[in-house]
Amino acid sequence: MYQDSGEVADFVNGIINESVNANTLFASQEAIATGRFTQRQSSQPDKDYTTIRLPGEFAFGEMGDTVRPFVEGSGALLRTTAGFNPPDDIGEADFTVTSLFALSAGAGALIKLSDSWTLAPGASFIYSHIKNRYDFNNPYGQTYLQQYESDLFNWVMDVFTYAPSLKLFYQRDVGLGVLNYQIAYTYLFNDTISDDSPAIDVNSSTGLCTNRVDLLIPTGITLSSSSLYVRPMFQWNNISGNAVGGLGLRDLYEVGGDMVGKVLEGDSFISTFTIGASYVTGDSFEGYHLGAGVTF
Repeated sequence: MYQDSGEVADFVNGIINESVNANTLFASQEAIATGRFTQRQSSQPDKDYTTIRLPGEFAFGEMGDTVRPFVEGSGALLRTTAGFNPPDDIGEADFTVTSLFALSAGAGALIKLSDSWTLAPGASFIYSHIKNRYDFNNPYGQTYLQQYESDLFNWVMDVFTYAPSLKLFYQRDVGLGVLNYQIAYTYLFNDTISDDSPAIDVNSSTGLCTNRVDLLIPTGITLSSSSLYVRPMFQWNNISGNAVGGLGLRDLYEVGGDMVGKVLEGDSFISTFTIGASYVTGDSFEGYHLGAGVTF
């Protein structure tokens, strides 16, 4: 088992793609968000993901400008826990935890094509620090797997990700509400910066396509100098490339909604605030997002 460095790299490549790309995939809300997700597995214990993300974006210029450069950044944490049953069914399952801490910075431009359509090319650079801890809880793992400690298991790694993206936004008034549609494609190139295993050399790529639609509807309620709106949403994410093997799915669906407050006072430094939740589902996969944010 795992007799050569190629097999070691393939195994760890799956873990790293799962961590780096899951961090991007699960960060679907453009606000401070936390989430918890479970992947059901028939022959192994279920796998759990816990995330938190703190994004920020600033666009230069005025709302009516044809081209508005923007900068963006985020910090994120992802914790993945899983178990592995021994092939001989003797003893309890092994237990593993993979933790990721990521910082990203990016830039791009909002290009107004018409009153309804806006194009946004951009690129982000992501630094990820990933740590894996593996507990050998049964005789099989202690005999056959523990010898590969620090190569396959219990390692620390730094990964650099370059992520160019292209987004297209559509907006129009529909009755009393405002319809928003977004399609986005992001390609992630992952490469190892440093690691403590001589057998690992990670180099992979993944594509993420996102379709999102929401409708901003006024409630007619004013609360503490803020006009309140509801915003139901639906989102479909499609995954391609190396992340498919690591995550074990291609399509992820999300449905939910936000409460949006537009601040009426002109001298306030906050223009809008949001709070919301959503349910996420896919092939043997489910979870939720909770989010909140402000626009200045």
